[in-house]
Amino acid sequence: MAIRREARLKQKALWEQKLQKRLALLNAKGLDDKKIALDVDVKALKAKLKESDRRLRAIDANEKRTTELAAIKAERLAQPKEEAPKAKKQAEPPPPEPKPKKKKKKEEGAEPQQA
Repeated sequence: MAIRREARLKQKALWEQKLQKRLALLNAKGLDDKKIALDVDVKALKAKLKESDRRLRAIDANEKRTTELAAIKAERLAQPKEEAPKAKKQAEPPPPEPKPKKKKKKEEGAEPQQA
């Protein structure tokens, strides 16, 4: 997972660099902070930074969980295996006999017609 983390860190650094360039450009133009905050490119870059932070936190949480599970597994393997007494196989009871199907009652008075 280190590869994913490195890629995310590189992306985050790239977004920060682009944001700094954009802010410097807007400051050079003489725009005030309110106008800069409303700039579409600045908003997009800040959103990408937040997304990168969120994904890095998710990667951290996943790695933490993986290490915890690995520790639990190693602990289980280190414990001696308890042998449970083997239960004697009991003869399985025969399956229940199928119930006979009920025949439908023929309608009284309705006899098949002969041709």
